[in-house]
Amino acid sequence: MDLFEPGSGFQNQLHDFNGSVAPSGLFWTVRIPDSALTRHGQSVTMHIEDIEIVDSFVFGGSSEVPATVSFDLTWTAASGVRHLRPGSSDPTDPTNLAGEFRTADVAGTFSGSNSDGFTFSGAADQSLFSEFGTERNGSFLN
Repeated sequence: MDLFEPGSGFQNQLHDFNGSVAPSGLFWTVRIPDSALTRHGQSVTMHIEDIEIVDSFVFGGSSEVPATVSFDLTWTAASGVRHLRPGSSDPTDPTNLAGEFRTADVAGTFSGSNSDGFTFSGAADQSLFSEFGTERNGSFLN
């Protein structure tokens, strides 16, 4: 989650709450417990409390401090299912993807803090784009 100086037009970044960089080079991801997601008909809810991450202040920043974030979000389907079919059988090809997705409306709350004492919180009640679904790729495609 990136936080910018209000009114800076996303020019002055103040915080970059993220999952750090894995030895593989993968970044901005954190494994969440399977129990954090629940599906109820046409809705999916994510509840995460105080998951441990870092705040590196700016994308790719050289310093990090421990941080936590919490989310309570619900996505509600706003469209029918969109099916994606694999474009390749090569596990390294980005088109080697199959999935079923729905455009969704999202609502909920989020918050976070770092070890320097910075805290934030907010509400999500509209989005430019959100979706939920299932996907398979690479060696998990079949």
